[in-house]
Amino acid sequence: MPTVITGLGETGPGRPAPVVSALIEFGSALHVLRDPGHHGAGGWAAGVVAGMSERLVAWTRAWWWTAQAIRAAPFVTAAPSADFAASLSRLRAAPASRLASQLLRPVSRSGDARAALHWSRSREPAAAAVVEALVSRPEEAVADFVEFLHRSWQEWFCAEWETIRPALAARARVFADVASAQGASAALATIDPSVTVTAPGSVSIAKVQNARHDVSRRGLLVAPSSLIRPHLYVANVRRHPLLLIHPAEAGPPVPSAADLLQRLGAVAHRGRLEVARAIATEPRTAGEISALWGIDPTLVNRHLRALAAAGLARTARRGRFVQYQLDAAAVEALGTDLLALLLR
Repeated sequence: MPTVITGLGETGPGRPAPVVSALIEFGSALHVLRDPGHHGAGGWAAGVVAGMSERLVAWTRAWWWTAQAIRAAPFVTAAPSADFAASLSRLRAAPASRLASQLLRPVSRSGDARAALHWSRSREPAAAAVVEALVSRPEEAVADFVEFLHRSWQEWFCAEWETIRPALAARARVFADVASAQGASAALATIDPSVTVTAPGSVSIAKVQNARHDVSRRGLLVAPSSLIRPHLYVANVRRHPLLLIHPAEAGPPVPSAADLLQRLGAVAHRGRLEVARAIATEPRTAGEISALWGIDPTLVNRHLRALAAAGLARTARRGRFVQYQLDAAAVEALGTDLLALLLR
């Protein structure tokens, strides 16, 4: 179940282009402010909010739904060379109805107003009110959004951007250098351990979503971020280049969905759990388990082999006996690895 990017090349649209964008990074910042816990950024988020005016705190809470698991188009279609002021000018110049539709993407990818209103009712009241305004009063709502961005830039994000931009620019230069020296696929493989080269002009990303994107004509933008970790975010917006937002510093390896499913499948069986319990605190042979627990020896052997094949049990030979013992660390890592894959 990976996400696959094909059509990579050394020239033309298929050549990935690094981008350092204040608006893209602001989207990541807004995402973290909404839920800093899994980013390990609780202190950072608290400090940012503490420095905001009361008006901006309320504004932020009203708009942060636009930068969550599915981001509004303005946060993932920013022009590669545009600074924050230029991005705001571009948004102000856009037709209100079109920008409103793009902002509805998190609740309706197609921008369908009825669907957006329906799903917004499951959100916080402030978010539902903003969606209703985007549908019924788009000129007013998009003006409010642009002013929210402007005020955020003035009150805190300008200073934040001045701090983080040099590191992002340096990472983008490294990516460009590797792409020139080793090729597009090799450069993408350096951004995160979850990215692997699978074929010439193709890479695979260890994510839960099963998707395939051909960038030979549409192009691929690669944006480093100081805030995106633990995510590796792929934004697929029609008629725009595919966007890949990655941590400026690569994170730890993430297991593939196939590997994780094998390990989860090994314990997703009542009888196998019983056998796993038998070897949880001390090594035992299949025959011993069968005799002590009254389980058919064929089933015991089958369960033990499945646990060992999944890396959840270790074996040791004692003369003519083969003992099995549960690998507690491997079982404990199941939860951590599952969360890492889901968040990737």
